Amino acid sequence: MSNDSRKPSSVPTRSDSRAGLPSRGFQPRIYGVGAWTAHLHFAYDLIAQLKPRVLVELGVDRGESYFAFCQSVAENGTGTHCTGIDTWIGDEHAGGYDETTFAEVSHHNVNYQSFSDLRRCDFFAALKDFADESIDLLHLDGLHTEDAVHHDLAAWLPKLRPGGILLLHDVGVRLPGFGVWKVWEELRSKGRAWTFLDSPGLGVWQKPPVSTLPGFLEDLFRAPNERALILADYYSARAHEMQERIAREWRDGTIRQSPFARQTIVQIFYSSDGQHRAEDSLSTRVGHNVWKDVTIHLPIGAGAAPLRIDFVSALTIIDLATITVSSGGRLLYSATTVPDFDRITVTGDAERLPHPTFLRLQVTGIDPQVILPCLKLPQANESLEVQLRLYVDPTGVAFSA
Repeated sequence: MSNDSRKPSSVPTRSDSRAGLPSRGFQPRIYGVGAWTAHLHFAYDLIAQLKPRVLVELGVDRGESYFAFCQSVAENGTGTHCTGIDTWIGDEHAGGYDETTFAEVSHHNVNYQSFSDLRRCDFFAALKDFADESIDLLHLDGLHTEDAVHHDLAAWLPKLRPGGILLLHDVGVRLPGFGVWKVWEELRSKGRAWTFLDSPGLGVWQKPPVSTLPGFLEDLFRAPNERALILADYYSARAHEMQERIAREWRDGTIRQSPFARQTIVQIFYSSDGQHRAEDSLSTRVGHNVWKDVTIHLPIGAGAAPLRIDFVSALTIIDLATITVSSGGRLLYSATTVPDFDRITVTGDAERLPHPTFLRLQVTGIDPQVILPCLKLPQANESLEVQLRLYVDPTGVAFSA
């Protein structure tokens, strides 16, 4: 039996299922740093009402979901022991990143160190540390290919107790290479399930056999009912409020003080027809206040007509000292001097600032773009390698060379 949030209702009932939800006063400490922002209030309520003894998250990244769980444990006194497992090196869907991510997650975890453990390893290395049927709440948010998700679930579902809860993220994403939605369709037929369709989607599944759950979870898992739809409406409204909050921070500049502002995403779009699509891009993340050397390997067959580089960065100043493109050890393009940089197009939410040596950008919004000249590529079965040397100043004050 499954249910989903396709037809939310804002009409309250006499027994309003929103009443008394702990998240009504929730103020997330970590938000806007990933794709989990829409579900933070649900995560908070899930911990507060389920009161799991053991929570395991597979795929922590910047900790948006994990620290919502931990914040709820701390503020609601649930006595839950939390474990977050990740390599903290990225993957083909999350992109790669430097040591900044693990350093920041470790620093924030100090707030919860009495009940939260971070384990830096792959998922399978941690299996031996959990007995079968010992986990009450399991959240899987790792590599999102169909094979990877099947593999992870085959290994970890035996660790989830009967009646326990599985969370599966990105169940609504149907881009090439994403297969979570296929696995989710299979699971929905094998146990009680609820699907949140906000953002990239979140699947909530109870491992058989059915056992009674506390509070709002029973409302969600029952066959379609008004109380479940009211809950879906409530969480959609909270998601909208979070997006409005983030948009306001971009407008008034306080995004510089938000959790998002601690790293910059570098996203490279490749194209053979002049069009740039999210599915034809690769990304990485870097920390700030130090020179970074970034290398991104594009897939074989990727075009450069033209390459576009986006910087998702919170109103920072970015200095680019070097941009090169090579293939098979052959240098195809190089920008290292001011005349080179003058031939690069700066557009979107970015302004070119004067500098005697670098390409200096002032990020003015969420979509700054740097477009390289179109390149003629050799006819070879080789991938492109894009290298950047950059410095990100999060204060927005120009760095002196």
